[in-house]
Amino acid sequence: MPMQFFVPIPFATAAFTTQEPKSASDSPAPTNPGGAPTGSAGTTTPTTPPAAQPAPCMGTEMWYLPIAMIALMYFMVLRPEQKRKKQQAELLSSIKQGDHVVTVGGLHGVVSRLTDRTVTIRVESVNLTYDRVAIARVERDDAGTPPAKT
Repeated sequence: MPMQFFVPIPFATAAFTTQEPKSASDSPAPTNPGGAPTGSAGTTTPTTPPAAQPAPCMGTEMWYLPIAMIALMYFMVLRPEQKRKKQQAELLSSIKQGDHVVTVGGLHGVVSRLTDRTVTIRVESVNLTYDRVAIARVERDDAGTPPAKT
């Protein structure tokens, strides 16, 4: 047997009707002792429903917020990342034999051989082959002298 629910009438109708906010124009007009509504000059005035008001959501004065958020994200996140990638690509293309390099893993060595995709690094007497993207930085001596060995 299917279940049946009893919903009292006042609650059932309240769930399906929308209630507009009350304003001064929604209140009934004052009446005189005779029961007829009175206006400012004592004449009867018909009551008209208030004009429909727009929903209280994002209005035209807030159109600039999404644009400002996108611009902020570009200047705070995307642009610095693009600059960093460009600098890293320039660094990898400028590597030459004899440069002292440091890999992403922290290995220090001297470049002994280059190909398009790989770099062979000499560490003491061992040659290690890495991808070019594994080079984190190039340590160049601006005075032209090689760094001191420890």
